[in-house]
Amino acid sequence: RELRAVQRRMPGPDSDVAMYTAQTLGALLVYQNKNTEAEVVYREVLSKSCELLGAEHSDTLSALASLGAVFTAQGKFDDALATYQDVRAIQQRVLGTEHVNTMITAMNIASTLGRQSKF
Repeated sequence: RELRAVQRRMPGPDSDVAMYTAQTLGALLVYQNKNTEAEVVYREVLSKSCELLGAEHSDTLSALASLGAVFTAQGKFDDALATYQDVRAIQQRVLGTEHVNTMITAMNIASTLGRQSKF
């Protein structure tokens, strides 16, 4: 009975706690240079976040930006650029062009272009 009571209190795999934990795991994997594993985790977080929160939710955009960072770490600059551009387009529409998150994404785009010598 005690175990069942604990299980009822625990969040499920679709909870915000589970998604936050997965996002944190992805960051840890990037830190450990396990980028292939991080990509898998971030894709799962992105999929679940889109499904539960919608494509324009800040958590979804954060997961998408994190995936862009993984692409950058993997040297997949075209994928990173496309991902950051997708994030920025939504941020501009939802948050505005001068919002700090939109500006950070613009800096990520510039950095990615710089790494490709496309400045």
